[in-house]
Amino acid sequence: MGWLERVGRVVRGHLDSLVNEAEDPEKLLDEAISKMEQELIAMRRALAEAIATHKSAERQLSRYEKAAATWYERAELAMAKGGESLAREALFKRQSYQQQADSIQSQLIEQNEIIQKLKNELRTIEHKEREAKAKKSLYLARLRSAMSSQKLHEVLGDFDPYNSDNLFERIDQQILELEVQSTTIGEFSDPLESKFRELENNKKVEQEIAKLKEKNSQAEIDDIRSKLDKL
Repeated sequence: MGWLERVGRVVRGHLDSLVNEAEDPEKLLDEAISKMEQELIAMRRALAEAIATHKSAERQLSRYEKAAATWYERAELAMAKGGESLAREALFKRQSYQQQADSIQSQLIEQNEIIQKLKNELRTIEHKEREAKAKKSLYLARLRSAMSSQKLHEVLGDFDPYNSDNLFERIDQQILELEVQSTTIGEFSDPLESKFRELENNKKVEQEIAKLKEKNSQAEIDDIRSKLDKL
């Protein structure tokens, strides 16, 4: 259930129960606003946790990128020393870290969009809460009138704390999908997919080897030219 839907359900249900018990209207509004505040606290906590998770993923991304860069430098060193086999192993290692970094980078983009939407919606609900408090006297007068005429539902329509097409419910679903994706990083259960992935990885490594060879050959040519110029 989305945050906005939950806020509305809690407030609406609480108002109905208090009216049925013939409670004082002022107490009714105070209790309803209190419930909204509790829900807002829970929403802020969820946002803080989402931001913390995002920052943790950013740190993990940085570690993977540094590891990928380190292994590429080692591949260059191995090729410079004539160790093509060792360079190939280093490139496979580098590619593994790079793939994980790319996967996390993709998730970070989606998570950032969700967090921004969550922040915007939270600001909207906070505004509604402040507005409800500011107009408490007006609501109180209308609520007393509604209670006397048994038309509480009309007042609750104005007091509705949500009207955003269940945005939070969609966000909850997107976060769940991201969590499912994060648990499957690096896991390839399909044998055929694994075989093709291995072929793709081999092709990429061979391309890197060719680039390193070309780089070393050019360096040798430049060295020879430099010596000839000095003659």
